[in-house]
Amino acid sequence: MRRMATTLALSAWTGFTALSGLRLAQEAGMLDGLAGDGWGGLLALMPSPIELGLLPHQALAFAAMFAALAIAFGMAIAGLNAPSAAAARRAEPVAGAVLIALVALYASAALTGSPLAEVVGEGPGFLVSAAFTFGALLFDHLMEVEEDGADDATFEAILQSIRAAERRALIEDQRSSNFEEGDRH
Repeated sequence: MRRMATTLALSAWTGFTALSGLRLAQEAGMLDGLAGDGWGGLLALMPSPIELGLLPHQALAFAAMFAALAIAFGMAIAGLNAPSAAAARRAEPVAGAVLIALVALYASAALTGSPLAEVVGEGPGFLVSAAFTFGALLFDHLMEVEEDGADDATFEAILQSIRAAERRALIEDQRSSNFEEGDRH
């Protein structure tokens, strides 16, 4: 699988942002009506609401932001794993930009004293995880083989010259074998 480290890291961020968005929607009271519609079992599996003390409209706005980030992470993963190398290269900056947007959201919440910063927990774990994700993105980028048309043409020319040399060597070998057999008769 191509870009495995980045795919794994971005998948974790997708899950984190999706679950955080759902928990914020739950805090806004947007999921209360779903309990009777067959969603009760699924909602029972969710952790308790974050209870950040946000007003419902604030929690809903942040839930929408986290949902957008989850979708963007999913799109970046799809792009990075596209069969086309060009599409994968175009998805790298998207993945980086989405991760920067998440870090910026956290940084702005932390710097302004917003309770939203508590979504990521205490300590440097969030920033260390973001740094590791950038490292994975860089690692996978460096591991990709650059596909350059000039390099392909050069490689093909070398292969053709090797094949031609092999053919000449086989012909010479057959000539010398035939010559040796002619001497014996």
